[in-house]
Amino acid sequence: MGERAGLAIVCALMLGCAAFGPFPHPVPLLFGIAAVGAANAAFPLMRTFGSALLGGVAAASIGLASVPFVTCSSDKFTDVFTCTGDAPTWHMTGAVLVAGLSGAGLVLARVLGTAVLERRLSAVRTREEHR
Repeated sequence: MGERAGLAIVCALMLGCAAFGPFPHPVPLLFGIAAVGAANAAFPLMRTFGSALLGGVAAASIGLASVPFVTCSSDKFTDVFTCTGDAPTWHMTGAVLVAGLSGAGLVLARVLGTAVLERRLSAVRTREEHR
């Protein structure tokens, strides 16, 4: 049951960062998608879908982490990302944070899947011993 609680905590952290964090767009959207993935990964039927969302968000956020630094250095692309003040720094910080939390969610989902499988196998072995 600890893995599910861990996924709930990761999901709550992601939602909190999306709602209250100082991150420019599209980082809150990445947090929201990753939170949906973490919530789905807590349930056996949706674990594969949740893990796929978490992995996709982790890969996308690492890919997007440095983009504002490149686009904000040119006047041509300033409307793509927010380029005022510390926005590129917060963008990279948020992207790395969402990638880390997504990775933690992936690990917890994998451990939860393994624990559920071990419990099922233990139950089968117990039934076989009683025959």
